[in-house]
Amino acid sequence: MSTKDDSPCLLLKTAQRLLGHQPTSQEETRWRLLQAATEVFAEQGYHAATTREICRRAGVNLASIHYYYGDKAELYREVFRLPFLNECNTFAALDVAQASLQEALESFYNWLFPPTADEDPMLQLFARLHAREEAEPSGVLGEAMKQAFRPNHEKMQALLCRELGLKKPDVEVDRLTFSVFGLATVYFHVRSAVDDFAPHLVTGKQYREVMVERLIGYATALIEFERKRRITTAGSKK
Repeated sequence: MSTKDDSPCLLLKTAQRLLGHQPTSQEETRWRLLQAATEVFAEQGYHAATTREICRRAGVNLASIHYYYGDKAELYREVFRLPFLNECNTFAALDVAQASLQEALESFYNWLFPPTADEDPMLQLFARLHAREEAEPSGVLGEAMKQAFRPNHEKMQALLCRELGLKKPDVEVDRLTFSVFGLATVYFHVRSAVDDFAPHLVTGKQYREVMVERLIGYATALIEFERKRRITTAGSKK
């Protein structure tokens, strides 16, 4: 057994809220592995990261990854699911029947550009991890990200259907959904370009707050355009 790392596990508070009780020793081991894996994968990338180094940082023996996650690939996928937990992802837990459009969009974009990112080491690690995955695709995420992102996608479609008076999404709602997402996700998918050309856009609490405000405005304009387009199209068919 490795000597347990004395550094605090930043994910334990999240674990406690999700579990509803103080984590048991086994549960704590699981979350320590997740934190250590996030650190190592963010620093070294999937292929260069070793299970030995992850276990060393977590302070557990080498058999722990197999016991809790099966293999390195599944551990990597689990790390990528972390930001989509309801504890972290307030938009997925939002009641779109009650929330205003402003509130819903604010919840979604604040999830992607949290004001506290500079003060939260785990958020910084997740940002580095996603940037590394974009630059050096691991090839092991498979369906994991689709499944993790699906609740957000369906929530956004439900919100847009409500705003447009539809019972279910059509092709134009599909188009609009990806457009609303794309306003924000472009800053992650081409992060290297953002860092080169305009790093101030996503760095610092003030700039992220402005970013969220602007994205809400842009998304609202897109939705209003689609609303007017439908009215005009319906009128021309009469």
